[in-house]
Parts: sequence; structure tokens; C-alpha cells
Amino acid sequence: MRYALLMLGKFFRFKDIFFYLKKIIDFIFYKYLSIAPPIKLQIELASFCNLKCSFCVLSEIKREKKLMPLDDFKKIIDESGARYIQLSGVGETFLHPDCIEMLKYAKSKTQFVKVTTNGLVITEEMAKGIVDSGLDMLDVSIDTTDENLYKEIRGAKLEKVLGNIKTVFNYRNQKKSNLKIRAKNVYNEKNIYNLPKDIEKLDSLPFDEALFLWIADLYEGSTHSTVKKEYIGVLNEAIDVAKKIRRPDLVKNVKILIDIVWTKSVPVEKRVCYEPLYAPYITVDGDLIPCCTSAMWVLQNEKNMLQMTMGNVIKNHFMEVWKSVHAINVRKKVLAERQNFALCKDCLFDENYFLKFVYKIAKQIN
Repeated sequence: MRYALLMLGKFFRFKDIFFYLKKIIDFIFYKYLSIAPPIKLQIELASFCNLKCSFCVLSEIKREKKLMPLDDFKKIIDESGARYIQLSGVGETFLHPDCIEMLKYAKSKTQFVKVTTNGLVITEEMAKGIVDSGLDMLDVSIDTTDENLYKEIRGAKLEKVLGNIKTVFNYRNQKKSNLKIRAKNVYNEKNIYNLPKDIEKLDSLPFDEALFLWIADLYEGSTHSTVKKEYIGVLNEAIDVAKKIRRPDLVKNVKILIDIVWTKSVPVEKRVCYEPLYAPYITVDGDLIPCCTSAMWVLQNEKNMLQMTMGNVIKNHFMEVWKSVHAINVRKKVLAERQNFALCKDCLFDENYFLKFVYKIAKQIN
């Protein structure tokens, strides 16, 4: 496979390889839509959070406080066969009293496990449990390195978060674990101007990597995602700062952020999306939804729930739900009629990054 890809590279331009890979993926995914199990699951362990962020969908909806039972979680992991598990959702993952045991179980059954957290409730004991569980990646949502701006956006103290993550970071180094700790910054009109300073400061904080995203409007009436031309100047300045401190990884991430901002100007009907085919979202109640973006939209009203939910994987066997005629039709409808769904308008998914991920894996195959 590796040799074949290298030979292809001699005859086709790099972007041409992606084009043909895309065609192959289209055939595989669409042809075997009804039988192929998902590669990735995003599972919501808690329906509530300890923060009230200004841009979060939780500020617009009311949900009953619920936790996914441990046995139900194990059932989903066992029946799905997914190889990549992401524990995150509308609620805070580490508010679940069984979260460490869930991490251990997921790692024992899958290849890659990631958690997204705000980092505020991580104790010293929990930090050790996180590292010892074998977790592969810990995404910490901070959105900014400025204490005052953090308090304005998230209503808490950034110092507390960084102290907790430093505890995880130090124990990780002590145990020589392979856990990657990543700062996750979601930008909007409030914090985008601080990006250059964020990059400069991130270099001295307890993070191995950083992920920069642009906010999506996940509830009706939200206008957080509006893009202004002046943002490009800020993004270019951020690239210069990253180059100055010799962080090529951050240069790359800012360029990805630029691509994401640019994608927002591309008509939704011209974008390509594979997410519903391989990476569904599961709510705390076990409802199976095409993707994480649609989950935010579904939770807002009953009409959306009826239209987008594929079935319940706690009440029924996961693969029975996944391969049901109804579930297949929901996925096909989302993929074929994206321009008709408000939820797709501000989606940040870009198929180019998925194709690059596939190509990277293919190169490693001997």
C-alpha cells in the first residue's frame, strides 16, 4: 500500500491523490453504509456542567441533570466495536463519579480514547487516575490565556484550571506516560484578538499541543460565528509570533484556523461531510445522533429530536439501531440535503483533514 501511494505520487499531483482517495472513500462509505460500523463514537457522560459559558448551548436550553450509568456505557462500547472513543458533550465529563473507571474500560476495548474537559474539577487523585487509565489525549478547553478574558467568557478562574492541569502534566512526566495534553481554544469575536498573545503564552504552559477552532452557531439566534475581514490580519500576526518562538505546530494550527474561517464562506451545498457515516454522537440517555453538531441542534426542541435521532442504543443493541432502515435514512438525508439543515451551516468539519488522516495511516501500512 505504501509503495503504491508513493508511485501514485510520481504521476499525480498531491491534491489529485486526495481527489481519488475521496472517490474511493465515497464508494466504500456509501456502498456499505448499512453494514459498516462506526469508527468513532462521541459519548456524553453528563448532561450538566459546572460552568455557564457565554456561547454554550446550555445557556439556551434546560436539561434534566443526568449521568450515563456505567453498565450502559460498557454496553455501548462492547456492542459498537468503535476503535476511537471521545468522551465529551454538552456536560462536563469529569463530573461523572465513575469517569476514571469508564476511561479504563474504554482503553481496554479500543485503540484511542480522548476526553474534553474544562479542567476545573480535576483533583490530585483524579489526575493520577487519568494518567494511569492509559488515556491517549486530554483536551482542555480554555479559549484564552488571559485571566480576565477567561473569567468573562467562562465565569471561572483560569489559574485554577492551569494548576489542575499542571498536576496531570507533572504526574504524566513522572510516570513517563504517552498521554498528550492539548489546549483547546474556540475563538469568536470576543477572544480572536488575543490569539497572538495566546500563542506566546501557551509555550510556557503545561500543554504539549494546542487546537484552534472557530466557534459555530449551535443554537437559534446565535451570531457568535460572524467573520470579519480584519480577523485575517490577526491570524497572520499569530503565525508570525509562532514562527518567532519556533513552534511550527502552532503555525500549522493557525493555518488550519484560517482554513476553517475560510470554509465558512463556502456554500454548505459545496462542502463534503462524512461525519454521520463514521462518527455519531450518543447522548447521556443513549440517543444516537448523526454527529456532535447535530446533537446541539437536536437538544433544542422535540421536532429536531424526532427528525434526527436514529434510535436508542441503551434500550436496543447498538448495531441493530445503526443498521436499521430508519438510521440509514437519517444519515442519507443529512448527507444529501445538508443545505436544508441549519445545523450544517456553521459546521467546522472539513473533509480535507479527514483525507489527510487516511493518507497518513496508509503511509504507515507496510
